Amino acid sequence: MAFILPAAALAAAVPFVIPPFAGASSAPTTQAASRAGTRIDERQQVLDAVAGRITQGLSEADRARIPGFAEVEVDPNHNHLRLYWKGAPPQRVAHILAHLPHGVTAEVDPARYSKTELHAARAKLLSSLASMNLRVAGTAATVRITSIGPAVDGSGLEVGYDSATRAASGLLAGGQGKMSRQVAAAAGQRAGVHVAAIHRLRSVDLASRQHDRSPWTGASALSNPTGGICSGSFGVKNAQGQYMLTTAYHCGPAAVGRWTTWWGGDLVGTTDATQRSAQDDVVGIKLPSQRLRGWLYDGPASRTDGYAKPLIGWGHNNVGDYVCTDGANGGVHCGVRIAQTDIGVTGPNHIYRPDVDLAYATSATPGGVAAINGDSGGPVFTSVRNHTADEARGIITALDRTISCPPAYNSDTVLDGHRRTPWCLAGVYYVPIGQTLHDMHWTLVTG
Repeated sequence: MAFILPAAALAAAVPFVIPPFAGASSAPTTQAASRAGTRIDERQQVLDAVAGRITQGLSEADRARIPGFAEVEVDPNHNHLRLYWKGAPPQRVAHILAHLPHGVTAEVDPARYSKTELHAARAKLLSSLASMNLRVAGTAATVRITSIGPAVDGSGLEVGYDSATRAASGLLAGGQGKMSRQVAAAAGQRAGVHVAAIHRLRSVDLASRQHDRSPWTGASALSNPTGGICSGSFGVKNAQGQYMLTTAYHCGPAAVGRWTTWWGGDLVGTTDATQRSAQDDVVGIKLPSQRLRGWLYDGPASRTDGYAKPLIGWGHNNVGDYVCTDGANGGVHCGVRIAQTDIGVTGPNHIYRPDVDLAYATSATPGGVAAINGDSGGPVFTSVRNHTADEARGIITALDRTISCPPAYNSDTVLDGHRRTPWCLAGVYYVPIGQTLHDMHWTLVTG
């Protein structure tokens, strides 16, 4: 049963500082409406501060580390906070709720599962899926899983789905209610928790690192010809005027190969013996669509909102430069500093690369991670124009100095983390982009 906690004076030792209202609107508003908006913003800041104390400043995903915690929900319109918890909240939380800022109320609702349990269930479900496709009972058709998340109230997982095949489309047309029940049953059996299934269309307007689409974007996650993960890199145009997406030569085991998106298995393009260099460890994927965006995906590997930045050109590398690596498997790692240039190095395929630079993570690099196994082929860049654009510097060819992966890099955040244990490294070797463009007679595509 939920219980309501009345407002109480905030302890003097924990002040709440409310900054001035900084919101703006392009539409004219009345003074009354403006004051109402200000009050809501101020309430939200106070509620967020309380929620931050309850969750100990942890990120949304990391809150699974709090035993019993399921979710916290703020309601600035009613100056109210709702907490979902499995079992009784600990004394630390009870004390916070008993000493709320003036006017704030709160309630604790019982949750069937904690966030910890739902994270484990999601991982179990993901590991049983094939390319995000789920087979339902009584038919050979599959549906595509479009989303998996803990229910806000901790009642189980919410699984979004869409048709993956023509046969599945027919099933959906025959009745979404029945299909939702079938998807919930199949997913719940694999996850081991209650599942609510929702027909949720896969976005057709927004590509993501994991499931890119034409016009293709750099730093996308690719499935190589043998099904392993590799990173797309920069878009280029060859001497014949053909547009290609680059990746590492050592990612493709044969002269001819078919490359697809990591999620969905959609065709990106093919490689052959004409547009590749073993010494520069680069290969150009020929794109049937002949369309490139001239941008790079940014942020963590697990980010799915399509966040990307434009390329403005390329530059040379100098010892002491800070660069960012952008591997599709491990995401972006900045604060990586160039330790040496003009190195010859033998790569994982035993081929010698004569012109390679080496950079290491620094104290400014989160977790001390410069790259993760599977980031091969990804771009190296510098951030320019007040972090709104990127300048190309090279393509990842090999990794150095194994380190223990920090908690942020786990099976849920590293793209192939459910296939193999994430392997984190502090150093990254990369072939300078200027060398590659010169040797291959390619032109960089910018945004």
